[in-house]
Amino acid sequence: MGKPTGKKNKDIGSKPNDANPKRSKVSDRTSKAFDEDTSVFINMSRELKEEGNKLLQKRDHEGAMLKYEKALKLLPKNYIDVAHLRSNMAACYVQIGIGEYPRAINECNLALKVAPKYSKALLKRATCYETLNRLDLALRDVNLVLSIKPNNFLWVFKFFWIHFDQLKASEIREIFKFL
Repeated sequence: MGKPTGKKNKDIGSKPNDANPKRSKVSDRTSKAFDEDTSVFINMSRELKEEGNKLLQKRDHEGAMLKYEKALKLLPKNYIDVAHLRSNMAACYVQIGIGEYPRAINECNLALKVAPKYSKALLKRATCYETLNRLDLALRDVNLVLSIKPNNFLWVFKFFWIHFDQLKASEIREIFKFL
């Protein structure tokens, strides 16, 4: 602990509304350092994402997933890039094959926790549900995308065309109310 120096603590007895220039400078430096550190991590994460995207294009799913996972660890939990990375991981699972679709759906769910209106994640999840013959859930996602982005009608038209004979009249009306 050390010996008392005889100096008085200026903060003792000061009112909370008093301006303390030393304290504000320290907190400014701390928040600025935090922002700079976060910025560095975000940039590193984006570089890893780009590396992962290149690996995904080469169909190196394992390598891409490792890059995406490393990138995720560098980001704040609710940062928008988390949703993009999760959606990319879902794309890896989709490319691997139908056996991995439940994992792709899970990744889309994680992306949507961060960005609930992220249409790419919704459409990937709808595609997975469609392939797994869960048309009710696929239709729910399609309707949600249309409510967010009504201009996505080409994808919806494809879905509608493929499943016309399986949809109920009320579901068809639901789809076309957005168009």
